[in-house]
Amino acid sequence: MSKKIYITTSLPYVNADPHLGHALEFVQTDCVVRYQRLIGNEVFFISGADENSLKNVLAAEKAGVSVQDWVNKQSDTIYRFKDAYNISFDDFIKTTQLRHVEGAQKMWLSAKEDIYKGYYEGLYCVGCEDFYREADLVDGCCPEHKTKPEIVKEENYFFRLSKYQKQLEEIYQDNQIGIYPSSRKSDIYNFLKEGLRDFSISRSQTRAHNWGIPVPEDKSQAIYVWFDALCNYVTVLGYAKNSPLFRAWWEDESTEIWHFIGKDISKFHCIYWPAMLMAAKLRLPSKIIIHGFITSEGEKMSKSLGNGLNPFELAKEYGPDVLRYYMLREFSLAQDGDFNRITLLERYNKELANGLGNLLSRVTTLMEKNGGRVKPEFNLLSSAIEETWQKYNEAFSEFKINLAVDSFLQLITKADAFVNEKQIWKIEDKEQLEQFLSSLWLILANLSLLIEPFMPETSKKIKESLGIKNEKKEDWSKTTFAVKKISALFPRKQ
Repeated sequence: MSKKIYITTSLPYVNADPHLGHALEFVQTDCVVRYQRLIGNEVFFISGADENSLKNVLAAEKAGVSVQDWVNKQSDTIYRFKDAYNISFDDFIKTTQLRHVEGAQKMWLSAKEDIYKGYYEGLYCVGCEDFYREADLVDGCCPEHKTKPEIVKEENYFFRLSKYQKQLEEIYQDNQIGIYPSSRKSDIYNFLKEGLRDFSISRSQTRAHNWGIPVPEDKSQAIYVWFDALCNYVTVLGYAKNSPLFRAWWEDESTEIWHFIGKDISKFHCIYWPAMLMAAKLRLPSKIIIHGFITSEGEKMSKSLGNGLNPFELAKEYGPDVLRYYMLREFSLAQDGDFNRITLLERYNKELANGLGNLLSRVTTLMEKNGGRVKPEFNLLSSAIEETWQKYNEAFSEFKINLAVDSFLQLITKADAFVNEKQIWKIEDKEQLEQFLSSLWLILANLSLLIEPFMPETSKKIKESLGIKNEKKEDWSKTTFAVKKISALFPRKQ
């Protein structure tokens, strides 16, 4: 029975050009989205850009342009991931859009019972848009951005997070919100163990440089970035006006809600966001999937550190499918991974050029020599295909995306071994040859599906070569397919 799943990425800040680390989240999320669609589930996938951050204001001032012009340009750059990496999101929210402004203000009013005004003095990191305790600093600096936080003294509004301490403990003890990978749960338990403190959810318009969403009923204050930005997950659906989209994809209890985020913002999504939802009397997300970082020489890629690799130049250099494959193959959700051109080239040549590409070329050449028409009625490799799908589905059920790659690489190895063992190019018996080619056609056809979430364009090319148009998998054995030889899909690189 098919499911409905609402899937989101986090919203990147637009204070500077994005780096390859941003591509990782887009690609991992899109891979899962495409897998869910592949197995018949209905998915609504959204992304966007956080335009209300103070960091954006400071970046615009430094560049000598208006804030609106700055965020427009930078948000358009974030949107470029859609084409550059073949990301299949259904909607893209900008937090200056009216639907978001009205929705964030509605969320504020809905949570009003847990909001109060108070005076605050603390150490504030503009890069993190968060306050730190002295004990959290490393050599007096923010552990994330390596900069000294500024002392902020201000009267603003607070959210009564401490009220939800026990409820949040129960939520994670009972797995009401699933955390993936499970190793990330310890971070959540550590946040809770320290004891939850109420947090600031507004700033004065002076400190906000008159940028951001005004607090309802108090125009002297702007809504603080995390209370503002987190609302995007409901505002993009039309929460402000209780739209049919919102009712279908958030309020409908049969819909699952999955958030994909980076580990540096897990506190905000796993602690702040559920508390805000409870205060506003909205349902909780089903799963929060937390990924690590792509590092550069061991350091997290960061706009402030200036060590990020340009994701658009890399996509042009290698092609989106190759980069998607490398990131999904090389990096597990549970760990950080260092981007390495040598490893990328090795994987490309061994697994794509010599592996998938070589198998495709060999088999389609054999089919073309045999008349170019295949009716896949025989399957001598059915057990290998079934085992592959079982491992593949199990990997995706735990968001172990890199293990899903292992499963179809093993199928490629088995298919190559079958071709070599049977020496198919020497077979003269027509019936036997047709049985072998039928079995190999089914291997390639299944591979075209297995790789679709990873390399969507390559998947299309394989289907075209095999003559697959709109035929469903269960109808393959009833159809005769016209096969064309495919070669140099992945030419070797030096």
